[in-house]
Amino acid sequence: MEFKAKLNVKFFIFSILLLAGVVLGWYGVYFMNANEILMEDNTPMNAKTKLFFTVAESLILLSWTLSFFTLVRQALFGYAFAVDENGIHTTATAIMVLAFVFVIPIRTIPFSAIEKVTEDDGVFTLHIEKAKIDIIPILRIFARKRYNLFSGFTVEKQDVIKANLKSILNKIKL
Repeated sequence: MEFKAKLNVKFFIFSILLLAGVVLGWYGVYFMNANEILMEDNTPMNAKTKLFFTVAESLILLSWTLSFFTLVRQALFGYAFAVDENGIHTTATAIMVLAFVFVIPIRTIPFSAIEKVTEDDGVFTLHIEKAKIDIIPILRIFARKRYNLFSGFTVEKQDVIKANLKSILNKIKL
């Protein structure tokens, strides 16, 4: 049995907003370094301060840019994730630390990586063992132990996904 959860309109709206933020941010870095920035007292910003702001903004924008490419990857697949007897495939998870946004592509979450499944206030959460998921190794540190499948899905779609996932999990445990 295979099940695919389709992307919704919110996904594409967020992708467009993230693209706008990335483009404007990189233009801001260019503008800051191509022009003289004046402080409150009409003196030019010193080189060390300008370098600090450039590096900080560039790091944040790099995380946004990589996250945008992950969302483009998801859009090319055309679905948020697929579930079959081997696990949950071609999905992504997001984590935010301060202004850093990381949308991390996960190739596969095998069912053996799922330690437990909980449902609190209608939120279906998988508790996973990070060492068992198929992910780009350097991104493993950003992966979460708690994984929520339902960002942006309507309640009706969540119920369909829960039913399909529960039936697959029950078949595998037998």
